[in-house]
Amino acid sequence: MNFKFLTGDVNWLQYGGKFVSKKLNNGDFDYWLVLDFINMQEATGETDGDKYCLSIQSISPQEAGTENIKSAMRCCGIEDQEMSDLMKVEILSSYGVYAQLWTQSGNNYKKLFKDAHKEVMAITSLYGFYMDKRENLIGNDGWDFIKGDIGIKDKRLVEQ
Repeated sequence: MNFKFLTGDVNWLQYGGKFVSKKLNNGDFDYWLVLDFINMQEATGETDGDKYCLSIQSISPQEAGTENIKSAMRCCGIEDQEMSDLMKVEILSSYGVYAQLWTQSGNNYKKLFKDAHKEVMAITSLYGFYMDKRENLIGNDGWDFIKGDIGIKDKRLVEQ
């Protein structure tokens, strides 16, 4: 699957960037996959550890809903205006309303992208299984995260 540049610096290798897939559909809603590339040394100033981090995000403006899109627009300083689907994908990614399906870090960016493309092939075939995976320790899965519905799902966790 090919990805096209979504946002970031022209020199994305130095300053990071995001790349977006074509529109996909799981049978219930449309979604996009976003490769979020971060140069960790530039982002944190730390020279120890891995230099790059690459993650795969699943983003669905349809599942996020109007209120999350409005909140994301306010957060990004955008007034009420008509937005394309890709603009919604970008602001939801920046706002944090997405399911993170895969993350890897390392010092070889070419290997990271190669590994990500292999993972994307699995994700598109097994999307539901990736979304069923718990994203945090309080019981939320990818289905919750893509909707921005993050909170305690299991009442037993509160009582402990």
